[in-house]
Amino acid sequence: MVMQQIDLVGSKTATTKPWQDVIKAPLSRWDIDPLEADAADDEVVVTTCRRLLRLSIAATEVGARFALDGMEHDPAAWMMTPRTVFDDRCPIDACQDLDAFNRNVVLHGLGLGLDAEPTYVDDLLSDDGAIDIDDAEDRRMDDVVVPFPSLRKPKLLTCWVDAQQDGGRLFAFCALVTDREEDLVERVIGRFGIPAAMAASYHAGFDQTTSMATAMISPAMADMLLLVAEDPSSPLATGLDVVLEQRCAA
Repeated sequence: MVMQQIDLVGSKTATTKPWQDVIKAPLSRWDIDPLEADAADDEVVVTTCRRLLRLSIAATEVGARFALDGMEHDPAAWMMTPRTVFDDRCPIDACQDLDAFNRNVVLHGLGLGLDAEPTYVDDLLSDDGAIDIDDAEDRRMDDVVVPFPSLRKPKLLTCWVDAQQDGGRLFAFCALVTDREEDLVERVIGRFGIPAAMAASYHAGFDQTTSMATAMISPAMADMLLLVAEDPSSPLATGLDVVLEQRCAA
């Protein structure tokens, strides 16, 4: 059984190592093989059904996030590596606690990266410790400024992203036919996170002459986008939602 090791910030330079080599010395309690039978000297962990439920949901959130963002890292290795957002505790231990569980939901639900300062995440939580998703969505939208006027009918909106992310460089293109400019911003935040959305450039229509368009968009795709930009009410435009991305290691 092999797992991929990732460092504290999720570097793209991770290497594949045997299970026993994934966890470093400070994490010796997890230097065990889950495919082996239980042993008499296995560490006993006393917990509750509620805490096990939190851990199960937290792990599911992590796995879903890694799959959605196409990350090459192993989510199980992420769960067993100390994280700043959990006060330097491993997620597999920390996320059984309510405060850390809430931080995990915000970190992955809002695409804030693979780690974050605890105080920043706590600012997105309500005073009583519960997560107000509507408030968090409003706050992250306020951080992104786009040049679109208020839309009254569907238009083709496009966005280019050029940002440093997860130890490498991200290039991305998004195109969406909508009558709400917030739809595109929400799509970019959900896919790439707030910092990338803030650094992105947003446009109404499509310009195939830019260097990024020439590098990332095929001629056939460019022709289709130009037709959609000319007539966003056409059958060709119905449901159009395009996301292209390229990632380069640092």
